[in-house]
Amino acid sequence: MKKQKKQPQKANTRFADAQKSARTSGKPAPKGAPPRAPEAKPSRSGFIEIPKNHRVLIGTHAILEAIATHPKHCKELWMKQGWESSQDLKKIAQDLRPQGLSPKVVPDSTLDRFGSHQGAILTVDFRPEIDWSELERAREATVLVLDGIEDPHNLGAILRTSWLMGVKGLLIPEDRAVGLTATVHKVACGGAEHVPVEETTNFAGHLETLKKQGYWVFGLSHKGKRTLFDQNIPEKVVWCVGAEDKGLRSTTERLCDELVSIPQVSAAASYNASVATAIALTETLRQRTRKTNEKS
Repeated sequence: MKKQKKQPQKANTRFADAQKSARTSGKPAPKGAPPRAPEAKPSRSGFIEIPKNHRVLIGTHAILEAIATHPKHCKELWMKQGWESSQDLKKIAQDLRPQGLSPKVVPDSTLDRFGSHQGAILTVDFRPEIDWSELERAREATVLVLDGIEDPHNLGAILRTSWLMGVKGLLIPEDRAVGLTATVHKVACGGAEHVPVEETTNFAGHLETLKKQGYWVFGLSHKGKRTLFDQNIPEKVVWCVGAEDKGLRSTTERLCDELVSIPQVSAAASYNASVATAIALTETLRQRTRKTNEKS
């Protein structure tokens, strides 16, 4: 099992003013003060340098959700010139004011490095982490394994759907797969603030552990002999979704308890990865809701 990353330490407000004074006066910070997290800053080339432990968010919905869920972890806000004329950007600036963050105005050409930014970039030094002990204790839960998703729009859409469907965590490969890029955050529209994403070099260890805890592992594949609508989905389930063009790798298929297909009227094409995931998660929730209603 991969070791969980340590949660970022909470800022010690007791030393905040003294640290600020030290930065402006050149005097050393008081003894015992926690180190200040590195700030994003413009480089000589005009680009924004982002600390490695910070996530970069673009898209007004994604930024506003991050501010609403964990405002103390919002670190730097960059905005385009003339941001005051946009109601969405004014709201972002207003919501961050209690955290002492003010917009830093930069040219559009600087923001363009991060894609379709909608006029603002926010850096955050926190990311949700999978609570493995909660998964073990859960009576019902859904986990996703994304086996090589490379399109940031697919991962963003999957995160958005996962948030709405109550998914407890996503596992993705460290290599040959898209991570939490700025575009992923924008497409997820806040989903990345609620659904933990963990990168791993080995699905097998995680899946074997989850199986021992009562989870059933299903792989979405056209090879499945049983369709999604015929499958009795258990309360604790892991759905494995393959890459856009190749589907599940054979090594991942062998880790599944069963392969399950999604009904379609034509065999000449296949579902988009994010659409297939949405269908499987919707059916999972539908069956759970039905079973709950039958018990009541």
